[in-house]
Amino acid sequence: MYCFREGFINVLLIQQLQQKVLFYSYNPYPSIRILRLTQLEDYLNRWRQLLNLQKYPIRTILFSIEPRIFSYVNRKGQLVYAGYMFNAFKEFSRRHNATIRILDEVPKERLQITAIALFASRKMDFICYPKDLHVNQTSTAPLHLLKYYIAVPHARPLARYLYFARPFTWTMWLAVAGTIGYGMLMLYSSSNRNGVSEIGKHFLSSWCHLLFIPQPVISFSNWQHLTIHFMMMLTGFILTNFYLALLSSMLTSGLFEPQFNTFDDLVRAPYPLLLENSYAETFKRAQSMPDAVKKRIIVVDVSVVDASRIALNTSYMYIGYIDRLDGILYQQRLLKVPLFKLTTQSFIDGFMSVPVVTGLPYLSMLNIYLRRIFECGILAKMKSDAWLETIEGGITHIVVRRMS
Repeated sequence: MYCFREGFINVLLIQQLQQKVLFYSYNPYPSIRILRLTQLEDYLNRWRQLLNLQKYPIRTILFSIEPRIFSYVNRKGQLVYAGYMFNAFKEFSRRHNATIRILDEVPKERLQITAIALFASRKMDFICYPKDLHVNQTSTAPLHLLKYYIAVPHARPLARYLYFARPFTWTMWLAVAGTIGYGMLMLYSSSNRNGVSEIGKHFLSSWCHLLFIPQPVISFSNWQHLTIHFMMMLTGFILTNFYLALLSSMLTSGLFEPQFNTFDDLVRAPYPLLLENSYAETFKRAQSMPDAVKKRIIVVDVSVVDASRIALNTSYMYIGYIDRLDGILYQQRLLKVPLFKLTTQSFIDGFMSVPVVTGLPYLSMLNIYLRRIFECGILAKMKSDAWLETIEGGITHIVVRRMS
């Protein structure tokens, strides 16, 4: 019993009675049974038996943190437990012939306190939640970095009247003005040799060539005059089509104010940051975050944060692990312009590992299983399925039109 509680599964007891050597081990599933082995080879082949947990219960608690673990009532009126982390453990129990036992449903506000107490009393085996960096608890082997981002409302669109000046930069507009002036002066100098010249007419002709629009009949007095008109017309054709192509593209895609991508950009963002009590102090102590952002923190209850974040309320900024934010922002996948974008800088970099009870006997099996489903892309597929299940359960909704 002690070996099993401390996670020692591969135990071999050797007893020598006179001229005879006896080998003993034990099988922990579904209950502890002492095994007498006839030869040492039986102990080496015993690992196949340990892969079958024989309906052994693996215990956890239920809570609602989408898309990791949640519950909903499907169209048939059945209560369904879902979430990509819960489904990963459900598949583990199916492959190794185990049984998942739900101990209790815990509100999110008491999740951390309850989990620590259950792990300390060894009443729970795992929890569908990434390991907190500040909690000293045994966990599975890390799969990847789990980044903590800030979701910021998408940049506001520019007024339509500003589009006309945006296709060209200011240097390009100077070049256009220089082209008009150069063409006007060349036409003036070439016509002035004949003693007849109208500078206003040449200015109008340069504009017509540059805009590539019709103009009055032109009389060519010499070959230089013809060459200048041809070069101006060719330049106008290129610039006009280039300008119209850029303007058409901008009208189709839209122009926006600069996006808030880094922490320094958040200083000029007009949005407050909505935080729950458990993360407010950690965020305020962060040295990487500008003081101007910390001053705009609004601390509210966790239920208020979740409701506002799931509703994609663009009046606030939100923080969260990338797996949660990806699931919530899945609602805006059909929008031409998204409601939120994530900062390119992460606030915290943690490890994607699952807290387990100290001395979990099948921890090595669990590590191998999690690594394989991660490397094969199965875990990513479970995540995308969980996003769809939140929509099916009515927890989130696909946004089809941008809210004003």
